[in-house]
Amino acid sequence: MSKKIGTTNVSKEVFEGLKGFEDVFEDYVKSEEYKEHERKDRDTAKVGEQYELQHFLEQENSRLSALEIFLTKKIPLIMNFSQTEKLILVQMDRKKVLKEKLSGDLIKLDSPLQKNLAQLMNSHFA
Repeated sequence: MSKKIGTTNVSKEVFEGLKGFEDVFEDYVKSEEYKEHERKDRDTAKVGEQYELQHFLEQENSRLSALEIFLTKKIPLIMNFSQTEKLILVQMDRKKVLKEKLSGDLIKLDSPLQKNLAQLMNSHFA
C-alpha cells in the first residue's frame, strides 16, 4: 500500500507521518532545483545509452570488417589455391608409414604386446 509522491514510492505509514508537508513537497517538485536534478538524471541515463550504442556499433563494425576480409580475400584464395588434395596425400603417406612401423613392431616376438599376450594366456590357461 504505497502512495506516489512525485516519482517516489513511500509506504502508507511514512505518508501518514508526512501529513502537512504535501505543500512543501509540491513546491519542491515545482522548483528549479528539482527540475535541474531531473535533467541531470535524464542526461546520465542518455550517456549510458550512448555508451551502450557506441559499444554495440564498434563491435558490429569489427564483425563486419572481419566478414568482409573473409569474403573478399580468404575465400578466393582457398578456391584458387586449394591445398586440400595435397594435405590429404601427405596424411595418407604418414598413415601408411606409421602402419608399417607399428605392424613391424607388434609382430616381433619380444614386443610388449607379445609379452603381455603371453603373460595373459599363461595366467589363464596354466
